[in-house]
Amino acid sequence: MTGLLAVPVAISLAAGRLEARKAAVAWNVFGLLDFAIAVSIGLMIAPGPLQVIVPSIPNATAGIYPNVMVPAFAVPSSILLHVLSLRQLRRCSR
Repeated sequence: MTGLLAVPVAISLAAGRLEARKAAVAWNVFGLLDFAIAVSIGLMIAPGPLQVIVPSIPNATAGIYPNVMVPAFAVPSSILLHVLSLRQLRRCSR
């Protein structure tokens, strides 16, 4: 859902519509909340001391290459891009 909303938000921001900046900020906050929920669920189902939910199929392959690239690289870089986007939106509003 976050990815699908990115396209219309980016188009309206590029077109210079009145409410585009507010929509872009809301989209970035929604994306950051989405990552927070995804990381929380990932920690709750991963084997370890924080495991709360025990699925019927063990999630033991999450730390094996290439699956480890998503939590180790894609998630932190996406969070950083959301934060940088919020920073840029704030700078452009001045």
